[in-house]
Amino acid sequence: MGLNRCLLQTSIFNLMFLRCTQKYLTELRIKKSAIAQSSAIVHPLDEWYAHIFFLYPRRKCAIFMHAQTKFCFFAYDKNREQLNDVKGLFRKNLGRALFDEHYPAPVIKLFNDRLEDVQIGLAQDRRVLGFINQRVQELKYMADYYPQDRRVHDEMIAGLALRRTPMVKEKQSYAVDQMRDVLLRCPELKEVTIPSAEHRPEELERFFRALLAERGNP
Repeated sequence: MGLNRCLLQTSIFNLMFLRCTQKYLTELRIKKSAIAQSSAIVHPLDEWYAHIFFLYPRRKCAIFMHAQTKFCFFAYDKNREQLNDVKGLFRKNLGRALFDEHYPAPVIKLFNDRLEDVQIGLAQDRRVLGFINQRVQELKYMADYYPQDRRVHDEMIAGLALRRTPMVKEKQSYAVDQMRDVLLRCPELKEVTIPSAEHRPEELERFFRALLAERGNP
């Protein structure tokens, strides 16, 4: 019984919820019985939302957003097979977003530990859905008016930009700052130094260009 109780506690405390919108669940074509029921979130990093939308003009894309901080990232121009692997898509693009934000190794490890068990649920919080729609509209605006801007077409750089775009009705206006505050309160990271995110335009421009150069797109 002792071992079973320990395993049960481990499964509960290492459980991340990815709450998909009805539109994404329709794309996944999964049975209702496979959708996890809403549950109390025991760790501040464990609740995320996922939604699909169209861009350029009929390319399917996905946005993932942390429910508490509104920290988001994107997956551009994905086919049905790629979108159906929502857990893999989420893990891969979250890892890239954390890397692009230059988070220290202990932060990456903490996320990897939380990602061991990802459950698919139904998106229900209308407030979070409102922020998702806001980010999607901002992305579409940039795409419509700056079709030659490579930063718009790079999913990770678009994430960097929108995580630093002010959000309406938030005490702290930047998602990247809110995520840092949550990380600083995580007991697993109490001895870890997490630097403030860079916001100055000239520094971000240098960062964007360096990132493109690293990927072979100078």
